[in-house]
Amino acid sequence: MTSLENLNLQQTIEGMPLTFNPEPAAGVNASIQFNVTGGEPGFYYLTISNMECQYHEGKNDKPTLTITTPSEVWLSISHGKTSGQDALLQGLYTADGDINLLLKMDSLFGSVSNVSYIAPPDQRPPGPIALSGMGWLAVAFVPWIIHWSTFDIPGLSYWIKVGLPLLLSALIVAYRKIFDKPTFMELGGFGFFLISSGLCLIGIEGYGHWGSILSNITIGGLWLSSLIFRKTPLSAEYSKWGFIKALWNNSLFIYPNIVISLMWGWQYIFSTGLGISAIIFPENMIIFTIARYLLLIPAFIFTSVYQKRVPILNPRFNTDQLHSWAWIGLAIYSGLLLGVLIF
Repeated sequence: MTSLENLNLQQTIEGMPLTFNPEPAAGVNASIQFNVTGGEPGFYYLTISNMECQYHEGKNDKPTLTITTPSEVWLSISHGKTSGQDALLQGLYTADGDINLLLKMDSLFGSVSNVSYIAPPDQRPPGPIALSGMGWLAVAFVPWIIHWSTFDIPGLSYWIKVGLPLLLSALIVAYRKIFDKPTFMELGGFGFFLISSGLCLIGIEGYGHWGSILSNITIGGLWLSSLIFRKTPLSAEYSKWGFIKALWNNSLFIYPNIVISLMWGWQYIFSTGLGISAIIFPENMIIFTIARYLLLIPAFIFTSVYQKRVPILNPRFNTDQLHSWAWIGLAIYSGLLLGVLIF
């Protein structure tokens, strides 16, 4: 877990709702604007309503309180190194508007240094099966792994290659729907195996040749599509259970999960390439097939290690850049899918 002492200014202000104490906020309906100068300039504001606090980027039209501060000063205050009132009296920052709200801020917000992002020990997806969120990610992969490991075995029935993954996917989706809700990956897997079963029953000849490649394109597309068309990256639907619920929609948590989901999407691009190579060069099929599935090992390791780094300090790439890579990956998948349909 990353030390909260090292958050940058934006992360610190975004993290303030995590330290929010709702009891002193009873009856408070206000907005606090931060106009930040210094080494990390920017505009941010917090809204307080119904004993809840939310973070926003930009400027509020009618703030209740406006704080103009160098980033270094507010970082020191937020980490409990400097008294907010003393800093104001010394002229280290200025405040305009409801000064009573300013005086209440020490009781409304604690120090980010005292916040733990780790979830309570008993927090997990609801239901009688006592699995963690990441445990359910492993379960969600089981139908795919069965499909990949059996699809190219000559003479093996499609009832095993596709029917068994369909059955397992249906059971996973049904369980999750009863006790919570299915994830994007679980729904996507069920849809893929349902369509695949239909193609097998119809007797589409090309599916027997390219079905494994289509599965790679599908699951990789799911990971990347979650970055473009969903509010929550696919991996976050599983890893969130390891963190406090107040963090689930916070960029401190969302950003590393964008990276993880992007990694999985591109991992399957390389996996698809190896699968196509195995078909084009059958004399080296075993080598390409083994390499294809060995790619899962570093992907799982990366997921396990990287998601524990919440929050990522001073990320190298912004979310727009990461989304651009997701679009590029989806374009590659579209080309691969077109190629499979043509050949």
